[in-house]
Amino acid sequence: MYAMKLSFATLGCPAWTIEQVARNARRMGFDGVELRGVAGEHIGPDETAASRAAIKRLFAEAGVEIACISGYPRFTWSDPARRENDIADAIKLIEVARDIGCPLLRIFGGDTGELDRNVCVRLVVESLHKIVPHAAKAGVTLALESHDAWCKGADLKAILDGVASNALGVCWDICNSHFAEPLATTYKIIGDAIVHVHFKDAGHDARNTLVSKLPGTGEVDMRQSLALLHSGRYHGYLSFEWEKKWEPGLAEPELAFPHFMQHSTALMRELGIPRLDIMNRCDR
Repeated sequence: MYAMKLSFATLGCPAWTIEQVARNARRMGFDGVELRGVAGEHIGPDETAASRAAIKRLFAEAGVEIACISGYPRFTWSDPARRENDIADAIKLIEVARDIGCPLLRIFGGDTGELDRNVCVRLVVESLHKIVPHAAKAGVTLALESHDAWCKGADLKAILDGVASNALGVCWDICNSHFAEPLATTYKIIGDAIVHVHFKDAGHDARNTLVSKLPGTGEVDMRQSLALLHSGRYHGYLSFEWEKKWEPGLAEPELAFPHFMQHSTALMRELGIPRLDIMNRCDR
């Protein structure tokens, strides 16, 4: 039987140490975590061998998986040197992911700016052709997020088709997709390529600015996206990306993370979606 699992991205708890991340994930009942991959934060591309071993041991002892590293490489820079720098960072993060036992690395396509769409597709595809052999060799899958200029299914599909590698899939950010096109449209195009999901909510405030919302209180149809995933027997993570790093006024993770857990498990029960039995895995 397949099962979905629940994680949170450490974008939502920027003040926590990595030890607090592991301890609180276990205490709150999460199956895994998504570590923000930025040097000097929870994990970076230049971690020493000793640091990698310590991180792997920390989460193994907590009984919590490292579901994904949230990388930030982008590949639509007009400056070739910036593209090559992000390619190099992606390869470094792949090696870090391999060494800590993490199966996924989230990447971005990047903004298009004033560049032609076809030019941007070519830049991203050419960049990824340099990266996917490293990912395939390491046993790590690249998860291209529906983000920036790549929120629509057809745009993501152009990259997937251009790269044509099993080492590349999609991180489906349901919020970003929701505000770009109907969720069902996106899912029909890229559903079989989804390897990770950012499961979150957002809405417009009084100034018509889009802001993060606690799950179930915004405009995103989280139930519909979950039903679509269930129809395709998705069996990866639903990861809560609470953007407190960028929106410091948002609720603290001690409140937001349990809210996500309660809302998500209620939706899963309603739709008859099995969840991994974590309660017998360790003493929480």
